Amino acid sequence: MLITNREKLLFFIISVLIIALSGTIYINHNKTSQFVLGEENIAKTKEIDTIEIDEQISTEPKMIGIHIGGQVKNPGFIWIEEGTRLYDALNYIGGSLPEADLDMVNLSKILSDEEKIYIPKKGEDASIDMTQYSETSNSSTNKMININTASEAELSTLPGIGPALSKKIVDHRDSKGFFKSTEDIRDVSGIGEKRYDGIKDLITVK
Repeated sequence: MLITNREKLLFFIISVLIIALSGTIYINHNKTSQFVLGEENIAKTKEIDTIEIDEQISTEPKMIGIHIGGQVKNPGFIWIEEGTRLYDALNYIGGSLPEADLDMVNLSKILSDEEKIYIPKKGEDASIDMTQYSETSNSSTNKMININTASEAELSTLPGIGPALSKKIVDHRDSKGFFKSTEDIRDVSGIGEKRYDGIKDLITVK
């Protein structure tokens, strides 16, 4: 049976239409898959970003506040990373003075928040726990600090008095003269009632 040219043309047109329809269906199917896959990727990306942010936050070091006094170059309050040892804290503030007796303290001690460390002078009583220096004493003999003659380093060992305030005390004393009473130290900028109450039993005037 011979196929006429018209039938050949019709067959060709039908074949083209079938191919075109198949291609359209295939493309639309892939688009849908890509769209869904895109949403999944976005969700996964957001999840990864959240995890990375959480990891960054969790790896930020926690800071603690400690007070180091005694025979050190820059006594007073400092912020350090949690887990810091006493040896590293001393280096952070410039180290100890030549008169310091480091054999009386535990340089490997891990420091904790709100701790006060006292570095003793050579010859001080070894029976006193100098690492856990008491807020109510300023030396091994509980000697009160004379605010009219004390150095900046000695003044900074007082509770709440760091290098900045000890310098203000000395500057005030040099410009205004000796304090007539311990209460007069409240005239120094930065020393209010609360801070004075914390040191009033530890200072004297002579």
